[in-house]
Amino acid sequence: MIIRQAAPLREQAVKAIRSHILDGTYRAGTRLKEKDLCERYEVSRTVIREALRQLESERLIRIEPNVGPVVSTVSRSEARDLYEARAALEATAAKFAAERATEEQLERLVATHDEIATGGDLALPAVIELKNRFYERLAEASGNGVIADLFDNVQARISQLRHLTLGSPGRHARSVAELGAVVDAIRRRDPEAAYAASVLHVKAAEAVALAAFDDPSHSAGRDHVENDELDVEVLVDTHAAPPPLAPVPAQADHPYDGGESVDTARK
Repeated sequence: MIIRQAAPLREQAVKAIRSHILDGTYRAGTRLKEKDLCERYEVSRTVIREALRQLESERLIRIEPNVGPVVSTVSRSEARDLYEARAALEATAAKFAAERATEEQLERLVATHDEIATGGDLALPAVIELKNRFYERLAEASGNGVIADLFDNVQARISQLRHLTLGSPGRHARSVAELGAVVDAIRRRDPEAAYAASVLHVKAAEAVALAAFDDPSHSAGRDHVENDELDVEVLVDTHAAPPPLAPVPAQADHPYDGGESVDTARK
């Protein structure tokens, strides 16, 4: 839900569009029409253009000539690279968390894991949001701001692949158990065990994701979480308008008159 904030409109727009990319509302390959985005979020074209440029820098969208902004796709080789980077960062974050986390940070990490464990009946976007929150808590508990920033960047792109992994039969339950092992090691203040458990968790997710690339019927295109006990469909209305961002004054249209995409001619 988008609410009025003190943050600049550009930041609010970036956050809103990013969230809808990561939760699957805007799927890979979706063309993001400028006019539609302006109407959906009730902000000016200038704000949308600035937001899209930021998302392009994050590699969540790409600008195609004569088309405009399109949600980026992740290739198999890119997925492998992302999971390799994630394994290194996540395991290091877990190791540091076991050494440095405060009791308050541990409590937040445990609470978020508990939400994931009991959230099997949630829609896939909600589960992905919980998983992202867990990793944010983990990075925070590491006490290393650089790792947290790098980890956040990788996690944003990994989130585009979570429909492949969480849609695999039994994966949700296994993921909960794997993350539980990470949390237990951190609570025991055992950095080596936390590191090893994190690597195992990421490698398991990587195996499922790469298998989906090799056999798209394995889990691609599913909009629900599956585990050994439940099979919950996700109902995502890609046309439903969310609450608007903070109001902005009316603004004259940009000379670009297509009304559908960011001006791709970078001068």
